Amino acid sequence: MTVSQLPPRPGADRTKKRAVAPADKSARRAAIVRAAAELAARSSGFSMDQLARRAGLAKGTVYLYFGTREEVLLAVHEKQTHEVFDVVERALAAPAPSGESVVRAGLRYLKAHAEFYPLAANCRYMLDTNVGTEAALAFKLGLSGRLEGLGKRIEQLYPGLRPGEGAALLMNSYALIIGLWQQADVPLSLRSVMHLPEMRIFKIDFERQLSAALLDLWDAAARRGA
Repeated sequence: MTVSQLPPRPGADRTKKRAVAPADKSARRAAIVRAAAELAARSSGFSMDQLARRAGLAKGTVYLYFGTREEVLLAVHEKQTHEVFDVVERALAAPAPSGESVVRAGLRYLKAHAEFYPLAANCRYMLDTNVGTEAALAFKLGLSGRLEGLGKRIEQLYPGLRPGEGAALLMNSYALIIGLWQQADVPLSLRSVMHLPEMRIFKIDFERQLSAALLDLWDAAARRGA
């Protein structure tokens, strides 16, 4: 089934009335983000028409909440990032947490939700193209509070860290994850020649190398915070 053939979500609101109550607006925005996530799992090249149909809303209604397709995708990425933060928060709240237990919990989540990587890798492109300043600022502010709160929890885990270093560890982990994924994701133009001996060095065992790199990063933080 192609993106254009996807049916509206079950129970989608087909009415054309504008949501007025804050709860209605929040529900409609969430429905648009859910529909975009479902479409993006198949192709990030969906149109606003396809998104409106999948969400069960008029196209004009979608534009009341998001100015461009990239702004919707940015909202999807924000939602996915908060889900990763939820995993980290639960791991930090577990009895006797450790950097290794937090890292491995995050890796298990990412292995089960590989759709996180493409949007994360395209985040900077989206911010540089069809995303307005208001939407970009809302995206950053939506993540900053979680980063600060989780960073403080990490600083409690590693008491020797200075204020702000816990949040920096999370941001460095994010950069490592996305950078390594981009290196491991072979471009279409090279996939037919990856069997050549000269290309062996570019073959990356993504899950194994990501696990080792993240554990090294958090272990270094543990030593600084000892």
